[in-house]
Amino acid sequence: MLTADSVVKIYDRWGRFYDIVFKWIFSEGRNVGVELLDLKAGERLLEVGVGTGLSLPLYRRDSPIVGIDISSKMLEKAREKVDNLGLRNVDLQVMDAQAMTFPDDSFDCVTACYVVSAAPDPHKVVSEICRVCKPGGRIVFINHFKSQNRLLARFEELINGICRKFGWETTLDLETLIAAHKLVIGVQERVNIFDYWRAVLCYNSRK
Repeated sequence: MLTADSVVKIYDRWGRFYDIVFKWIFSEGRNVGVELLDLKAGERLLEVGVGTGLSLPLYRRDSPIVGIDISSKMLEKAREKVDNLGLRNVDLQVMDAQAMTFPDDSFDCVTACYVVSAAPDPHKVVSEICRVCKPGGRIVFINHFKSQNRLLARFEELINGICRKFGWETTLDLETLIAAHKLVIGVQERVNIFDYWRAVLCYNSRK
């Protein structure tokens, strides 16, 4: 079972070589996610699970961006990118996505790249995302979600225990997640190798 402490330990270890392994593998998803988000000038964006900051150079620089991550080691790499690229519009904070300290309605839009299935409680993360995102605001998830193919879904269940050791779940169901939090899907696209991941644009229906 994933816990906050185990996630921190796993991703602190990943921080040293995350870019080497995942920069290319997940690049299509990051690019598609930024396109779907369609960030406007002056909009305040939160990136949940910003990690080593691979998405940060893709955003426009005339919008304030806040990136949070539970792993301080991952954020060290992100801060290096921010400093090297002169991204003065970016603020990075160590924070648990399951219990954010931001007030309600703090952001115009939110992205969560490869993070929801890495959390001990994905529903807490999505609930917090909906809380801090303004009503009607845009939310983009980039994630692997449980396959709708019965045989592949069964295989994902079998390997889930192994995948947890690397820091993520394979059995998170998109439709259940969306319905539980009353999100409205705008667009979804399959991305990355074998189209195994999905980039999903949602609208926050919370009033």
